[in-house]
Amino acid sequence: MLRYQINGQGPALFFLHGFLEDAEIWDALIGPLSLNYTCIQIDLPGYGTNTDSLFPDQLAEISHALEHLREKLSLNSFSIVGHSMGVYIGLAWLELAKIQPRAFVAVNGSVYRDNPERLIERKRSISLIQRHKDAYVKMAIKGLFLQEQLTLYFDEIAQLTTRALKVPKLTLTQSIRAMSTRVDHRQTLKNFLGHKHLVAGDQDPLFPRALSQDMALNTGAKLHTYSGSHMGWLEAPELILTILGSERIPSASN
Repeated sequence: MLRYQINGQGPALFFLHGFLEDAEIWDALIGPLSLNYTCIQIDLPGYGTNTDSLFPDQLAEISHALEHLREKLSLNSFSIVGHSMGVYIGLAWLELAKIQPRAFVAVNGSVYRDNPERLIERKRSISLIQRHKDAYVKMAIKGLFLQEQLTLYFDEIAQLTTRALKVPKLTLTQSIRAMSTRVDHRQTLKNFLGHKHLVAGDQDPLFPRALSQDMALNTGAKLHTYSGSHMGWLEAPELILTILGSERIPSASN
């Protein structure tokens, strides 16, 4: 179900990408982190190098596959870094993991399930993908950036779009269905005793700043904000590197 690549040595970091993305989004972070960490970049089913796999109906199926991979690699110390949909999958993994991670870093994600308005948007997205997949992909990726960022990140948006256009239509619709049926995980993160961090753009179109503040308050996670939108891995890589640290995961009090 999963494909992955490993770089570096040291405590393990699992990197989980989001919807319309792939493992390649983390490449800029892997260089410096691999000096002190074992970095494991996951291509989720249907994405990146893994387009021959079918994305499941439930995100929990992927979390079980991640736990199986951790056991296969004999990793007893690890941390999870997820972006957007990768946060949802990471939370499901956090709930069932036999060994608790050292840290959980959620980049532009939510612990809450979809509200009714968001569920309606999801249904519309599925309909549009089924009728005009390529147009949807191009529109959706641009919609994750601020208008003034479209020029600044022109090359990155073009590369991300080119790769996303290769993702099978069924993968995209299955991903949306799975995200629509995910459960509320605020208690999961609240009960997690490791280091927990939320990274949020102050103008994220999907997760308003007030929502991120509410999540931090309700889960005990430390909130880190940056000036930007939904693509923290691109907009604020230095912030993520600072959170992870050069040699260790910092405590939430740092």
